[in-house]
Amino acid sequence: LDGTKLDKWDYSRNTTSRLFTFYQHAGATDSNGSKANPALVADLLGDWREEAIYRSHDNTKLLLFTTVIPTNTRIYTLMHDPQYRVAIAWQNSAYNQPPHPGFYLGTNMSTPYQPNIVLV
Repeated sequence: LDGTKLDKWDYSRNTTSRLFTFYQHAGATDSNGSKANPALVADLLGDWREEAIYRSHDNTKLLLFTTVIPTNTRIYTLMHDPQYRVAIAWQNSAYNQPPHPGFYLGTNMSTPYQPNIVLV
């Protein structure tokens, strides 16, 4: 994620390829001129994959971008991870940093721990 562009890193070729350009859809624009970040990036829909929220260029809409590609991977939602919840909060305070879970999330990962979180 780089401003209003989503690129995929190809380590074998040491290059990136464009997956999606947010500003070309529904007038999405970044929230800060110099950092060019979205309003929020988080696992909002609860399938462990993150969504991006941008504002419209005229400031009348919040635009939610997500994938439509199915997944067979099943883990607890990222919002059940205490570290990740804190990471979502820090996106909107001080210097914006991407959210990080409290466990490795990637190729050949082990099954994450079961969170000790309950609804009250």
